[in-house]
Amino acid sequence: MGSRCCRDDKHLDKKGPAEEVLGEHLDKKGSAEEVLGENIDKEKEAEMNFKEEKPLKQVRDESKPEEGFSGRNRETSQVLPAPDQLNVDSVETTSAAVSWSQPPGLNQIQHHYQISYRCPGTEPHITTTSSHSITLSGLKPATEYSVTVCTVLENGEQSQLVLTTFTTVLPAPDQLNVDSVDTTSAAVSWSQPPGLDQTQHHYQISYHCPGTEPHITTTSSHSITLSDLQCGTQYSVTVCTVLENGKKSKLVSTTLTTVLPVPDQLTVDSVDTTSAAVSWNQPPGLDQTQHHYQISYHCPGTEPHITTTSSHSITLSDLQGGTQYSVTVCTVLENGKQSQLVSTTLTTILPAPDQMTVKSVDSTSAAVSWSQPPGLDQTQHHYQISYHCPGTEPHITTTSSHSITLSDLQCGTQYSVTVCTVLENGKQSQLVSTTLTTIHFQWWKRPSSVAVVCVLLAVIIGLWDSYAERDRLQNSLITWTKERDQLLNSLNIRTTESDQLQNSLNTRTTERDQLQNSLNTWTTERNQLQNSLNTRTTERDQLQNSLNTRTTERDQLQNSLNTWTKERDKLRKSLNTTTMERDQLQKETDRLNWKINGSCPEGWRRFGCSCYYLSTEGKSWEESRQDCLERGADLVIINSEKEQVRERETDRERDRELLFVFVYDVLLTMLFLCHNRHSSMGLNQSNMPGLV
Repeated sequence: MGSRCCRDDKHLDKKGPAEEVLGEHLDKKGSAEEVLGENIDKEKEAEMNFKEEKPLKQVRDESKPEEGFSGRNRETSQVLPAPDQLNVDSVETTSAAVSWSQPPGLNQIQHHYQISYRCPGTEPHITTTSSHSITLSGLKPATEYSVTVCTVLENGEQSQLVLTTFTTVLPAPDQLNVDSVDTTSAAVSWSQPPGLDQTQHHYQISYHCPGTEPHITTTSSHSITLSDLQCGTQYSVTVCTVLENGKKSKLVSTTLTTVLPVPDQLTVDSVDTTSAAVSWNQPPGLDQTQHHYQISYHCPGTEPHITTTSSHSITLSDLQGGTQYSVTVCTVLENGKQSQLVSTTLTTILPAPDQMTVKSVDSTSAAVSWSQPPGLDQTQHHYQISYHCPGTEPHITTTSSHSITLSDLQCGTQYSVTVCTVLENGKQSQLVSTTLTTIHFQWWKRPSSVAVVCVLLAVIIGLWDSYAERDRLQNSLITWTKERDQLLNSLNIRTTESDQLQNSLNTRTTERDQLQNSLNTWTTERNQLQNSLNTRTTERDQLQNSLNTRTTERDQLQNSLNTWTKERDKLRKSLNTTTMERDQLQKETDRLNWKINGSCPEGWRRFGCSCYYLSTEGKSWEESRQDCLERGADLVIINSEKEQVRERETDRERDRELLFVFVYDVLLTMLFLCHNRHSSMGLNQSNMPGLV
């Protein structure tokens, strides 16, 4: 088998028979030259298309085979473009939406995208999609994730990665509720945010009323009691989740209004027939707050009377006598907000009959009168009269008039008479009383015809009456003595009870003084603790403010860092793109320079864009091929007078083109021809891929 090594050059110093044949073809520009020219034209056309259109371009050599030559596609591959404009569209607590633009030049090429995302310290999650966006789910809240996307062809070839980062949202506390509200405190609770079971966190609570600086505190529990609040005041309360690194969630807020305290110890001090005095104590916690009190009072079936006062007592006037009144008092702030009502009832005194007078007295009867009590002109009422003499049961009668005649009295007897006012409901006024004594029988005023008889009878009766009067007086004395003894015993009992009560009062007074001393001691200690608490609270607030300042500065620095990181990534991406373009342009420039200005080494001959080296010695196939490879070329075999030479694709270089050359050789000895078709890198032989 004859072979020769060919590497295109301008001159061949030595010309053997095979060389003369090759030169013959080169001079005459036969079929091989035409094929080479067509290939060069196709290549130039591909270069222009590469510059103007796509980064990935296929160029097909459609040359028709001539005189036994066969054609084959040739493909020039460029860098696979990466996805463009990778953006994070939205971020939630456990998910994020990412999108990108289709890379240029892939409209007609089957491809998809591979997405990889991970947080620090974890294995990446990898997924694929054919669309230009994806929603990443199952993420951890408040965690930074890095996401990479690359283009993948059907044959598995991947583009460079494009990278972005995002941080999932820290969830805010859930179901913020006001559990209870008092005059100076309130209890607030919330639910733990979802997704933070394995994450260290706490909560920051801020509360304030309009016109004041917010109070800020923290807790690890899901509830807190806010103390030292102003009564009757609306507060705005916000709660947020805080991680160990200081990152905060969005705020959740609510409002609450502390209870306005009611007046304390509402008391009815005194009640008269048409008036009543009511008093109360100031509610706690209102020493520094402008307020007044609203008093409402009415009797059943009437509209309430409403009045206000800034003092702690009031006298209600123009009341109806003997009537029950309902009285309510509430605290009122300057803005009109009212506390709950405290109430009590009172009943005005029913007036007694006025100016009771004994009009006349006889031996067996007496006339009594009185004036109508004031304030009862519109009230249904009557009067109850009771009269009796000592040692007898009282006689009771009623009348609607202002006078009455008492009959069936004993002559010469003293009577006690009482009168009271009685309403329709049976309520009675206090009693007014008087006494009267009926007169004795006067016989001397009888006619003279019976004067003597009367005198005698008078003497007899007088004596009898004297004894009877003595007995009656004796009985009265005994009765009054018994009553006196009973009253004396009752007085002794009351005196003993009074002494016991006085002793009990003294004991209670001593205990009260001891309790007062204890109270004073505890009050002093409480004040000291309160002062200490205020000091600690002030220090805590100062530290909290300092912490907030440092947190704000840290967040600003973090934001700046994130901004610079994004800019750095953009610049790095731009640099990579520019570097790739520069390398491609450099390769293209070198290749074109070689086509235009390139020359073959000494001992080689150039034809078109190829250099040929013709060996004058015969070698085996392996030796011939090795010799050509060492020269940076590849072997062209000659084994017939009209032989087809084919360029082979090597393992090291996949982007070589196919070239067909007609060689007419009349030599019968085995020679070899080395051939090198330079495509990119000038005269450096190591960069000259060969053809087989």
